[in-house]
Amino acid sequence: MASSKQHSVIVVGNPGGAFPAILSKLSTLHKKNSFSFAIVIGNLFPSPESLSDTENDSIASLLRGNIEVALPVYFTLGTHPFPDSIQDKIDRDAGEVCENLFFLGKRATLTTSDGVKIVALGGRLDASLSGASKESKFPFYSEQDASILHGANSADLLITGEWPEGVATGSKVSIADESREMQKGGNRAVQKLSQTLRPRYHFVSGGGGFYEREPYRNEVREKDGVNATELVTRFIAVADYGNAAKAKWMYAFKLDLSQPATIVPPNCTSSPYRPLQKRAPLPSQANFFWGDQSNDHGHGHHRSKRPRHDPRPPPPGPENCFFCLSNPNIQKHLITSIGSTAYLTTAKGPLTTPLVNAEVPFPGHILVIPLEHTPTLQGIPDEETFESTVGEMERYRRAIGKLYGSLGCGTVTFEVVRRMGIHPHWQVVPVGKQYLKRMKSTFEEMAKEEEALGPIEEREAAEREEGDFFRIWIEDEEGETTSLVAKLKERVRFDLQFGRKVLAKVFGLEDRMNWKDCAQEADEEARDAEAFKKAFKEFDFSLEE
Repeated sequence: MASSKQHSVIVVGNPGGAFPAILSKLSTLHKKNSFSFAIVIGNLFPSPESLSDTENDSIASLLRGNIEVALPVYFTLGTHPFPDSIQDKIDRDAGEVCENLFFLGKRATLTTSDGVKIVALGGRLDASLSGASKESKFPFYSEQDASILHGANSADLLITGEWPEGVATGSKVSIADESREMQKGGNRAVQKLSQTLRPRYHFVSGGGGFYEREPYRNEVREKDGVNATELVTRFIAVADYGNAAKAKWMYAFKLDLSQPATIVPPNCTSSPYRPLQKRAPLPSQANFFWGDQSNDHGHGHHRSKRPRHDPRPPPPGPENCFFCLSNPNIQKHLITSIGSTAYLTTAKGPLTTPLVNAEVPFPGHILVIPLEHTPTLQGIPDEETFESTVGEMERYRRAIGKLYGSLGCGTVTFEVVRRMGIHPHWQVVPVGKQYLKRMKSTFEEMAKEEEALGPIEEREAAEREEGDFFRIWIEDEEGETTSLVAKLKERVRFDLQFGRKVLAKVFGLEDRMNWKDCAQEADEEARDAEAFKKAFKEFDFSLEE
Protein backbone atom coordinates (compact mmCIF):
# COMPACT_ATOMS: atom_id res chain seq x y z
CA MET A 1 0.00 0.00 0.00
CA ALA A 2 1.24 3.50 -0.78
CA SER A 3 2.42 5.65 2.08
CA SER A 4 0.51 8.75 3.10
CA LYS A 5 2.98 10.81 1.04
CA GLN A 6 2.80 8.73 -2.14
CA HIS A 7 -0.26 8.86 -4.36
CA SER A 8 -1.19 7.09 -7.56
CA VAL A 9 -3.19 9.54 -9.68
CA ILE A 10 -4.87 9.27 -13.09
CA VAL A 11 -5.95 12.26 -15.19
CA VAL A 12 -8.51 11.93 -18.00
CA GLY A 13 -8.80 14.29 -20.97
CA ASN A 14 -12.06 15.84 -22.13
CA PRO A 15 -14.67 13.02 -22.26
CA GLY A 16 -17.00 14.97 -24.54
CA GLY A 17 -19.96 13.97 -22.36
CA ALA A 18 -19.24 10.23 -22.43
CA PHE A 19 -19.38 9.85 -18.65
CA PRO A 20 -20.65 6.21 -18.57
CA ALA A 21 -17.64 5.02 -20.60
CA ILE A 22 -15.18 7.12 -18.59
CA LEU A 23 -16.46 6.03 -15.18
CA SER A 24 -16.55 2.39 -16.28
CA LYS A 25 -12.96 2.58 -17.58
CA LEU A 26 -11.75 4.24 -14.37
CA SER A 27 -13.43 1.61 -12.20
CA THR A 28 -11.78 -1.18 -14.21
CA LEU A 29 -8.33 0.43 -14.02
CA HIS A 30 -8.71 1.17 -10.33
CA LYS A 31 -9.25 -2.52 -9.52
CA LYS A 32 -5.82 -3.25 -11.04
CA ASN A 33 -3.90 -0.15 -9.92
CA SER A 34 -5.55 1.15 -6.70
CA PHE A 35 -5.47 4.82 -7.66
CA SER A 36 -5.74 7.39 -4.89
CA PHE A 37 -8.08 9.49 -7.04
CA ALA A 38 -8.83 10.55 -10.61
CA ILE A 39 -9.28 13.97 -12.22
CA VAL A 40 -11.39 14.54 -15.32
CA ILE A 41 -10.70 17.65 -17.41
CA GLY A 42 -13.36 19.18 -19.66
CA ASN A 43 -16.94 18.06 -20.28
CA LEU A 44 -17.70 14.97 -18.24
CA PHE A 45 -21.42 15.43 -18.97
CA PRO A 46 -23.13 16.19 -22.30
CA SER A 47 -24.46 19.64 -23.15
CA PRO A 48 -27.99 20.28 -21.82
CA GLU A 49 -28.92 21.60 -25.27
CA SER A 50 -28.36 18.28 -27.03
CA LEU A 51 -29.34 15.61 -24.48
CA SER A 52 -30.63 12.41 -25.99
CA ASP A 53 -33.09 10.09 -24.26
CA THR A 54 -30.30 7.58 -23.71
CA GLU A 55 -28.10 10.25 -22.06
CA ASN A 56 -30.99 11.37 -19.85
CA ASP A 57 -31.51 7.76 -18.76
CA SER A 58 -27.79 7.39 -17.99
CA ILE A 59 -27.80 10.57 -15.88
CA ALA A 60 -30.85 9.34 -13.94
CA SER A 61 -29.11 6.02 -13.37
CA LEU A 62 -25.97 7.79 -12.10
CA LEU A 63 -27.98 9.93 -9.68
CA ARG A 64 -29.76 6.82 -8.36
CA GLY A 65 -26.36 5.26 -7.63
CA ASN A 66 -26.66 2.57 -10.27
CA ILE A 67 -23.37 3.46 -12.03
CA GLU A 68 -20.27 2.40 -10.13
CA VAL A 69 -17.70 5.06 -9.24
CA ALA A 70 -15.05 2.89 -7.63
CA LEU A 71 -12.61 5.65 -6.58
CA PRO A 72 -12.77 9.38 -5.80
CA VAL A 73 -13.23 11.22 -9.10
CA TYR A 74 -12.96 15.01 -9.31
CA PHE A 75 -14.26 16.76 -12.44
CA THR A 76 -14.00 20.29 -13.74
CA LEU A 77 -16.20 22.73 -15.61
CA GLY A 78 -15.69 22.41 -19.37
CA THR A 79 -17.01 24.44 -22.29
CA HIS A 80 -20.76 24.16 -21.64
CA PRO A 81 -23.07 24.10 -18.57
CA PHE A 82 -24.13 20.89 -16.86
CA PRO A 83 -27.50 19.23 -17.47
CA ASP A 84 -30.10 20.66 -15.07
CA SER A 85 -30.38 17.51 -12.95
CA ILE A 86 -26.60 17.40 -12.46
CA GLN A 87 -26.43 21.12 -11.64
CA ASP A 88 -29.29 20.75 -9.13
CA LYS A 89 -27.45 17.90 -7.39
CA ILE A 90 -24.21 19.91 -7.31
CA ASP A 91 -26.02 22.88 -5.76
CA ARG A 92 -27.94 20.76 -3.27
CA ASP A 93 -25.07 18.57 -2.07
CA ALA A 94 -22.11 20.96 -2.16
CA GLY A 95 -20.60 19.52 -5.34
CA GLU A 96 -21.17 15.80 -4.70
CA VAL A 97 -23.04 14.18 -7.61
CA CYS A 98 -23.02 10.68 -6.16
CA GLU A 99 -20.72 8.58 -4.02
CA ASN A 100 -17.10 9.27 -5.03
CA LEU A 101 -17.97 11.79 -7.79
CA PHE A 102 -17.23 15.45 -6.97
CA PHE A 103 -17.31 18.75 -8.87
CA LEU A 104 -14.11 20.69 -8.29
CA GLY A 105 -15.81 24.02 -8.93
CA LYS A 106 -15.17 26.69 -11.53
CA ARG A 107 -12.69 28.47 -9.23
CA ALA A 108 -11.65 26.33 -6.32
CA THR A 109 -8.96 25.03 -4.02
CA LEU A 110 -9.32 21.55 -2.56
CA THR A 111 -7.06 19.54 -0.28
CA THR A 112 -7.91 15.84 -0.52
CA SER A 113 -8.15 13.60 2.53
CA ASP A 114 -4.65 12.39 1.61
CA GLY A 115 -3.25 15.91 1.74
CA VAL A 116 -2.95 16.64 -2.00
CA LYS A 117 -3.66 20.30 -2.77
CA ILE A 118 -5.62 20.79 -6.01
CA VAL A 119 -6.38 24.19 -7.54
CA ALA A 120 -8.88 24.33 -10.41
CA LEU A 121 -10.00 27.01 -12.86
CA GLY A 122 -12.65 25.72 -15.26
CA GLY A 123 -14.29 27.18 -18.33
CA ARG A 124 -12.93 29.78 -20.72
CA LEU A 125 -11.66 33.32 -20.16
CA ASP A 126 -14.11 36.08 -21.04
CA ALA A 127 -12.12 39.31 -20.95
CA SER A 128 -15.35 41.35 -21.00
CA LEU A 129 -16.40 40.03 -17.60
CA SER A 130 -15.64 42.27 -14.61
CA GLY A 131 -15.37 41.19 -11.01
CA ALA A 132 -15.51 37.68 -9.63
CA SER A 133 -18.06 35.06 -10.70
CA LYS A 134 -20.86 34.50 -8.20
CA GLU A 135 -22.12 31.32 -9.83
CA SER A 136 -20.48 28.13 -10.98
CA LYS A 137 -22.56 26.81 -13.85
CA PHE A 138 -21.66 29.12 -16.74
CA PRO A 139 -18.42 28.05 -18.45
CA PHE A 140 -16.71 31.44 -18.40
CA TYR A 141 -14.33 33.02 -15.93
CA SER A 142 -12.98 36.55 -15.51
CA GLU A 143 -9.42 37.71 -14.98
CA GLN A 144 -10.36 38.36 -11.36
CA ASP A 145 -11.49 34.74 -10.97
CA ALA A 146 -7.97 33.70 -11.96
CA SER A 147 -6.30 36.27 -9.71
CA ILE A 148 -8.42 35.21 -6.71
CA LEU A 149 -6.83 31.77 -6.96
CA HIS A 150 -3.43 33.37 -6.39
CA GLY A 151 -4.49 33.34 -2.75
CA ALA A 152 -3.97 29.59 -2.66
CA ASN A 153 -0.21 30.41 -2.72
CA SER A 154 0.80 26.92 -3.90
CA ALA A 155 -0.57 23.75 -5.48
CA ASP A 156 0.42 20.16 -5.96
CA LEU A 157 -1.90 19.95 -8.98
CA LEU A 158 -3.17 22.90 -11.03
CA ILE A 159 -6.06 22.07 -13.39
CA THR A 160 -7.13 24.61 -16.01
CA GLY A 161 -9.29 24.27 -19.09
CA GLU A 162 -7.08 26.67 -21.04
CA TRP A 163 -3.34 26.78 -21.64
CA PRO A 164 -1.02 29.38 -20.18
CA GLU A 165 0.34 31.80 -22.73
CA GLY A 166 3.90 31.00 -23.83
CA VAL A 167 4.26 27.62 -22.11
CA ALA A 168 6.04 26.10 -25.13
CA THR A 169 8.81 28.73 -25.09
CA GLY A 170 12.19 27.04 -24.71
CA SER A 171 10.75 23.56 -25.27
CA LYS A 172 12.15 21.07 -27.79
CA VAL A 173 9.00 18.93 -27.65
CA SER A 174 6.84 19.49 -30.69
CA ILE A 175 3.14 20.23 -30.30
CA ALA A 176 0.80 18.05 -32.33
CA ASP A 177 -1.22 19.82 -35.00
CA GLU A 178 -4.36 18.62 -33.19
CA SER A 179 -3.36 20.69 -30.13
CA ARG A 180 -2.35 23.89 -31.92
CA GLU A 181 -5.70 25.59 -31.43
CA MET A 182 -5.61 24.87 -27.71
CA GLN A 183 -2.12 26.34 -27.50
CA LYS A 184 -3.12 29.45 -29.45
CA GLY A 185 -6.05 29.91 -27.04
CA GLY A 186 -3.66 30.20 -24.10
CA ASN A 187 -3.88 33.36 -22.03
CA ARG A 188 -1.90 35.53 -19.66
CA ALA A 189 -4.33 35.03 -16.74
CA VAL A 190 -3.60 31.29 -16.60
CA GLN A 191 0.11 31.99 -17.07
CA LYS A 192 0.18 34.33 -14.07
CA LEU A 193 -1.78 31.81 -12.01
CA SER A 194 0.72 29.07 -12.79
CA GLN A 195 3.65 31.38 -12.09
CA THR A 196 2.19 32.36 -8.73
CA LEU A 197 1.24 28.85 -7.55
CA ARG A 198 4.27 27.05 -9.06
CA PRO A 199 2.50 23.67 -9.00
CA ARG A 200 4.20 20.30 -9.18
CA TYR A 201 1.92 19.43 -12.11
CA HIS A 202 -0.16 21.65 -14.38
CA PHE A 203 -2.77 19.74 -16.42
CA VAL A 204 -4.81 21.22 -19.27
CA SER A 205 -7.01 19.94 -22.06
CA GLY A 206 -4.98 18.98 -25.13
CA GLY A 207 -7.81 18.92 -27.65
CA GLY A 208 -7.11 16.27 -30.26
CA GLY A 209 -3.46 15.85 -29.26
CA PHE A 210 -1.21 15.05 -26.29
CA TYR A 211 1.67 17.27 -25.18
CA GLU A 212 4.08 16.77 -22.28
CA ARG A 213 6.55 19.58 -21.98
CA GLU A 214 9.97 19.15 -20.40
CA PRO A 215 9.82 20.05 -16.69
CA TYR A 216 10.75 23.68 -16.06
CA ARG A 217 12.18 25.64 -13.15
CA ASN A 218 10.04 28.43 -11.77
CA GLU A 219 11.52 31.81 -11.00
CA VAL A 220 12.67 32.52 -7.45
CA ARG A 221 10.65 35.43 -6.12
CA GLU A 222 12.00 38.22 -3.94
CA LYS A 223 9.55 37.43 -1.16
CA ASP A 224 10.87 33.85 -0.91
CA GLY A 225 14.04 35.11 0.80
CA VAL A 226 17.72 34.57 0.17
CA ASN A 227 17.62 30.83 0.86
CA ALA A 228 14.78 30.08 -1.57
CA THR A 229 15.24 27.42 -4.23
CA GLU A 230 13.62 26.94 -7.60
CA LEU A 231 10.47 24.82 -7.74
CA VAL A 232 9.95 22.49 -10.70
CA THR A 233 6.67 22.24 -12.65
CA ARG A 234 5.57 19.57 -15.13
CA PHE A 235 3.10 20.81 -17.76
CA ILE A 236 0.92 18.17 -19.45
CA ALA A 237 -1.91 18.55 -21.96
CA VAL A 238 -4.07 15.40 -22.06
CA ALA A 239 -5.88 14.60 -25.30
CA ASP A 240 -9.65 14.29 -25.65
CA TYR A 241 -11.31 10.92 -25.18
CA GLY A 242 -11.93 9.22 -28.53
CA ASN A 243 -9.64 11.59 -30.48
CA ALA A 244 -9.02 10.70 -34.14
CA ALA A 245 -5.21 10.64 -33.75
CA LYS A 246 -5.49 8.08 -30.93
CA ALA A 247 -3.31 10.36 -28.78
CA LYS A 248 -2.97 9.64 -25.06
CA TRP A 249 -6.22 10.61 -23.33
CA MET A 250 -5.38 9.15 -19.90
CA TYR A 251 -2.27 10.00 -17.92
CA ALA A 252 -1.33 7.99 -14.81
CA PHE A 253 1.56 8.97 -12.54
CA LYS A 254 2.94 8.70 -9.02
CA LEU A 255 2.75 11.84 -6.92
CA ASP A 256 5.32 11.60 -4.14
CA LEU A 257 4.87 14.46 -1.69
CA SER A 258 7.82 13.19 0.35
CA GLN A 259 10.09 14.32 -2.50
CA PRO A 260 10.68 18.09 -2.55
CA ALA A 261 9.55 20.00 -5.62
CA THR A 262 13.09 21.38 -5.85
CA ILE A 263 14.56 18.20 -7.37
CA VAL A 264 15.70 19.17 -10.87
CA PRO A 265 15.43 16.37 -13.48
CA PRO A 266 18.08 16.10 -16.25
CA ASN A 267 15.82 17.45 -19.01
CA CYS A 268 14.64 20.46 -17.01
CA THR A 269 14.51 23.86 -18.73
CA SER A 270 14.30 27.39 -17.42
CA SER A 271 10.86 28.96 -16.99
CA PRO A 272 9.06 29.58 -20.28
CA TYR A 273 7.42 32.69 -18.85
CA ARG A 274 8.68 36.22 -18.55
CA PRO A 275 9.11 37.26 -14.89
CA LEU A 276 6.11 38.65 -13.11
CA GLN A 277 6.10 42.42 -12.87
CA LYS A 278 8.18 43.59 -9.94
CA ARG A 279 6.41 45.72 -7.36
CA ALA A 280 7.65 49.12 -6.40
CA PRO A 281 9.41 49.15 -3.01
CA LEU A 282 7.30 50.30 -0.11
CA PRO A 283 8.28 53.24 2.08
CA SER A 284 10.84 52.40 4.73
CA GLN A 285 8.35 51.96 7.54
CA ALA A 286 6.03 49.70 5.57
CA ASN A 287 7.38 46.63 7.36
CA PHE A 288 6.20 48.06 10.63
CA PHE A 289 2.83 48.90 9.13
CA TRP A 290 2.14 45.39 7.95
CA GLY A 291 3.39 43.65 11.07
CA ASP A 292 7.09 42.90 10.51
CA GLN A 293 9.30 42.99 13.59
CA SER A 294 12.28 44.53 11.79
CA ASN A 295 11.26 48.12 12.53
CA ASP A 296 10.32 47.87 16.18
CA HIS A 297 11.12 51.46 17.20
CA GLY A 298 11.93 50.54 20.76
CA HIS A 299 9.10 48.40 22.10
CA GLY A 300 10.08 47.30 25.58
CA HIS A 301 12.86 49.88 25.92
CA HIS A 302 13.04 53.44 27.21
CA ARG A 303 14.48 55.76 24.60
CA SER A 304 16.64 57.50 27.20
CA LYS A 305 18.48 54.20 27.78
CA ARG A 306 19.42 53.65 24.14
CA PRO A 307 23.11 54.00 23.35
CA ARG A 308 23.94 57.17 21.45
CA HIS A 309 25.22 55.10 18.54
CA ASP A 310 21.87 53.25 18.17
CA PRO A 311 21.43 53.07 14.37
CA ARG A 312 17.64 52.79 14.45
CA PRO A 313 15.89 55.91 13.09
CA PRO A 314 13.27 57.76 15.10
CA PRO A 315 9.61 57.02 14.33
CA PRO A 316 8.51 58.75 11.11
CA GLY A 317 6.55 61.98 11.18
CA PRO A 318 3.26 62.47 9.31
CA GLU A 319 5.00 63.33 6.03
CA ASN A 320 6.74 59.91 6.07
CA CYS A 321 4.18 57.80 7.92
CA PHE A 322 2.66 55.09 5.79
CA PHE A 323 -0.72 55.70 7.47
CA CYS A 324 -0.90 59.47 7.09
CA LEU A 325 -2.75 60.97 4.15
CA SER A 326 -0.20 63.81 4.14
CA ASN A 327 2.50 61.34 3.03
CA PRO A 328 3.05 62.03 -0.70
CA ASN A 329 3.95 58.34 -1.22
CA ILE A 330 0.79 56.93 0.33
CA GLN A 331 -0.66 54.12 -1.79
CA LYS A 332 -3.93 55.79 -2.75
CA HIS A 333 -5.24 52.81 -4.71
CA LEU A 334 -5.79 50.95 -1.41
CA ILE A 335 -8.06 53.64 0.08
CA THR A 336 -11.77 52.79 0.03
CA SER A 337 -13.44 55.41 2.25
CA ILE A 338 -12.43 58.65 4.02
CA GLY A 339 -14.46 60.00 6.92
CA SER A 340 -14.02 63.01 9.19
CA THR A 341 -11.52 61.47 11.62
CA ALA A 342 -10.75 58.03 10.16
CA TYR A 343 -10.50 56.18 6.86
CA LEU A 344 -10.45 52.67 5.38
CA THR A 345 -7.99 50.80 3.19
CA THR A 346 -7.73 47.27 1.94
CA ALA A 347 -4.84 45.30 3.45
CA LYS A 348 -1.69 44.56 1.55
CA GLY A 349 -1.20 40.81 1.41
CA PRO A 350 -4.76 40.10 2.65
CA LEU A 351 -5.16 37.07 4.90
CA THR A 352 -8.56 36.05 3.60
CA THR A 353 -9.61 35.05 0.10
CA PRO A 354 -12.99 34.12 -1.42
CA LEU A 355 -11.74 30.54 -1.25
CA VAL A 356 -12.17 30.69 2.54
CA ASN A 357 -15.26 32.87 2.81
CA ALA A 358 -17.22 31.92 -0.30
CA GLU A 359 -19.93 34.42 0.64
CA VAL A 360 -17.53 37.35 0.07
CA PRO A 361 -16.38 37.66 -3.58
CA PHE A 362 -13.21 39.60 -2.70
CA PRO A 363 -10.55 39.21 0.05
CA GLY A 364 -12.31 41.69 2.37
CA HIS A 365 -9.40 42.19 4.81
CA ILE A 366 -9.79 45.88 5.78
CA LEU A 367 -7.86 48.40 7.91
CA VAL A 368 -9.57 51.12 9.93
CA ILE A 369 -7.07 53.97 10.42
CA PRO A 370 -7.34 57.24 12.39
CA LEU A 371 -6.38 60.45 10.59
CA GLU A 372 -4.61 61.64 13.75
CA HIS A 373 -0.88 60.83 13.75
CA THR A 374 -0.31 59.35 17.20
CA PRO A 375 1.39 56.27 18.71
CA THR A 376 -1.91 55.15 20.30
CA LEU A 377 -5.50 56.31 20.32
CA GLN A 378 -5.30 56.59 24.08
CA GLY A 379 -2.41 59.03 23.60
CA ILE A 380 -4.55 61.62 21.79
CA PRO A 381 -4.35 64.54 24.26
CA ASP A 382 -7.56 66.31 23.30
CA GLU A 383 -10.56 64.46 24.74
CA GLU A 384 -12.96 65.68 22.04
CA THR A 385 -10.60 64.51 19.28
CA PHE A 386 -10.16 61.19 21.04
CA GLU A 387 -13.91 60.60 21.31
CA SER A 388 -14.68 61.63 17.73
CA THR A 389 -11.82 59.50 16.36
CA VAL A 390 -12.66 56.36 18.30
CA GLY A 391 -16.35 56.93 17.67
CA GLU A 392 -15.89 57.09 13.90
CA MET A 393 -13.53 54.09 13.86
CA GLU A 394 -16.14 52.11 15.78
CA ARG A 395 -18.82 53.32 13.36
CA TYR A 396 -16.68 52.06 10.46
CA ARG A 397 -16.16 48.72 12.23
CA ARG A 398 -19.90 48.27 12.68
CA ALA A 399 -20.63 49.32 9.08
CA ILE A 400 -18.17 46.74 7.75
CA GLY A 401 -19.86 44.22 10.06
CA LYS A 402 -23.24 45.07 8.51
CA LEU A 403 -21.85 44.56 5.01
CA TYR A 404 -20.42 41.15 5.83
CA GLY A 405 -23.49 40.29 7.90
CA SER A 406 -25.64 40.92 4.82
CA LEU A 407 -23.45 38.35 3.01
CA GLY A 408 -23.84 35.78 5.80
CA CYS A 409 -20.47 36.34 7.52
CA GLY A 410 -19.31 37.70 10.84
CA THR A 411 -16.09 39.62 11.49
CA VAL A 412 -13.05 39.53 13.72
CA THR A 413 -11.32 42.86 14.42
CA PHE A 414 -8.04 43.13 16.27
CA GLU A 415 -5.55 45.82 17.26
CA VAL A 416 -2.13 46.01 18.91
CA VAL A 417 -1.72 49.01 21.22
CA ARG A 418 1.84 49.98 22.18
CA ARG A 419 2.93 53.32 23.54
CA MET A 420 6.12 53.09 21.48
CA GLY A 421 4.19 52.49 18.26
CA ILE A 422 3.89 54.74 15.21
CA HIS A 423 0.24 54.97 14.14
CA PRO A 424 -2.66 52.84 15.44
CA HIS A 425 -5.00 50.83 13.23
CA TRP A 426 -7.65 48.11 13.46
CA GLN A 427 -7.67 45.10 11.17
CA VAL A 428 -11.13 43.78 10.21
CA VAL A 429 -11.42 40.31 8.67
CA PRO A 430 -14.59 38.62 7.35
CA VAL A 431 -15.25 35.25 9.02
CA GLY A 432 -17.70 32.64 7.77
CA LYS A 433 -20.21 31.28 10.29
CA GLN A 434 -18.50 27.89 10.37
CA TYR A 435 -15.32 29.52 11.73
CA LEU A 436 -16.80 32.01 14.22
CA LYS A 437 -17.51 29.49 16.97
CA ARG A 438 -13.83 28.54 17.16
CA MET A 439 -12.42 32.06 17.31
CA LYS A 440 -12.65 32.85 21.02
CA SER A 441 -11.26 29.49 22.17
CA THR A 442 -8.42 29.60 19.63
CA PHE A 443 -7.39 33.11 20.71
CA GLU A 444 -7.39 31.94 24.33
CA GLU A 445 -5.38 28.79 23.57
CA MET A 446 -2.75 30.53 21.46
CA ALA A 447 -2.46 33.41 23.93
CA LYS A 448 -1.20 30.92 26.53
CA GLU A 449 1.69 30.13 24.20
CA GLU A 450 2.54 33.80 23.56
CA GLU A 451 4.97 34.83 26.31
CA ALA A 452 4.31 38.55 25.94
CA LEU A 453 0.55 38.24 26.54
CA GLY A 454 -1.28 38.16 29.81
CA PRO A 455 -4.54 36.21 30.15
CA ILE A 456 -7.36 37.09 27.74
CA GLU A 457 -10.29 38.70 29.55
CA GLU A 458 -13.75 39.68 28.34
CA ARG A 459 -14.56 43.39 28.36
CA GLU A 460 -17.37 45.72 27.47
CA ALA A 461 -16.93 46.67 23.81
CA ALA A 462 -16.65 50.39 24.53
CA GLU A 463 -14.47 50.08 27.64
CA ARG A 464 -11.34 52.25 27.56
CA GLU A 465 -8.04 50.46 28.23
CA GLU A 466 -4.76 51.93 29.39
CA GLY A 467 -1.19 50.80 28.77
CA ASP A 468 -0.08 48.31 26.13
CA PHE A 469 -2.56 45.59 25.13
CA PHE A 470 -3.97 43.38 22.41
CA ARG A 471 -7.71 43.63 21.73
CA ILE A 472 -10.16 41.47 19.71
CA TRP A 473 -13.77 42.06 18.69
CA ILE A 474 -15.66 38.97 17.52
CA GLU A 475 -18.95 39.90 15.84
CA ASP A 476 -21.44 37.40 14.43
CA GLU A 477 -23.57 37.96 11.33
CA GLU A 478 -26.38 39.38 13.50
CA GLY A 479 -24.10 42.03 15.03
CA GLU A 480 -23.67 40.42 18.47
CA THR A 481 -20.15 41.34 19.65
CA THR A 482 -17.72 39.82 22.14
CA SER A 483 -14.78 42.03 23.16
CA LEU A 484 -11.58 40.47 24.51
CA VAL A 485 -8.42 42.11 25.85
CA ALA A 486 -4.99 40.80 26.88
CA LYS A 487 -2.36 43.05 28.44
CA LEU A 488 1.14 43.11 26.94
CA LYS A 489 3.93 42.37 29.37
CA GLU A 490 6.69 44.92 29.68
CA ARG A 491 10.13 44.20 28.21
CA VAL A 492 8.90 41.04 26.47
CA ARG A 493 8.91 40.98 22.68
CA PHE A 494 5.38 40.62 21.27
CA ASP A 495 4.80 39.02 17.88
CA LEU A 496 2.91 41.62 15.86
CA GLN A 497 1.63 38.84 13.61
CA PHE A 498 -0.22 37.19 16.52
CA GLY A 499 -3.76 38.20 15.49
CA ARG A 500 -3.16 37.10 11.94
CA LYS A 501 -1.63 33.81 13.08
CA VAL A 502 -4.70 32.95 15.15
CA LEU A 503 -7.07 33.60 12.26
CA ALA A 504 -4.79 31.71 9.87
CA LYS A 505 -4.93 28.66 12.14
CA VAL A 506 -8.74 28.73 12.31
CA PHE A 507 -9.03 29.19 8.53
CA GLY A 508 -6.37 26.56 7.79
CA LEU A 509 -4.29 29.24 6.03
CA GLU A 510 -1.00 28.79 7.88
CA ASP A 511 0.89 29.58 4.67
CA ARG A 512 -0.67 33.08 4.69
CA MET A 513 0.38 34.10 8.20
CA ASN A 514 2.78 36.71 6.88
CA TRP A 515 1.41 39.40 4.55
CA LYS A 516 4.57 39.16 2.43
CA ASP A 517 3.61 35.61 1.43
CA CYS A 518 0.34 36.96 0.01
CA ALA A 519 1.63 40.13 -1.65
CA GLN A 520 -0.26 41.15 -4.78
CA GLU A 521 0.55 43.21 -7.82
CA ALA A 522 -0.73 46.78 -7.81
CA ASP A 523 -3.46 46.07 -10.35
CA GLU A 524 -4.78 43.21 -8.21
CA GLU A 525 -4.76 45.45 -5.13
CA ALA A 526 -6.67 48.16 -7.00
CA ARG A 527 -9.22 45.65 -8.30
CA ASP A 528 -9.86 44.26 -4.79
CA ALA A 529 -10.19 47.78 -3.37
CA GLU A 530 -12.75 48.70 -6.03
CA ALA A 531 -14.70 45.48 -5.39
CA PHE A 532 -14.92 46.24 -1.66
CA LYS A 533 -15.76 49.89 -2.31
CA LYS A 534 -18.65 48.91 -4.57
CA ALA A 535 -20.04 46.40 -2.05
CA PHE A 536 -19.58 48.84 0.88
CA LYS A 537 -21.26 51.78 -0.86
CA GLU A 538 -24.70 51.36 0.72
CA PHE A 539 -23.12 51.01 4.19
CA ASP A 540 -20.60 53.85 3.83
CA PHE A 541 -21.84 56.70 6.02
CA SER A 542 -19.06 59.00 4.74
CA LEU A 543 -20.94 59.28 1.43
CA GLU A 544 -23.93 60.77 3.26
CA GLU A 545 -22.01 63.57 4.89
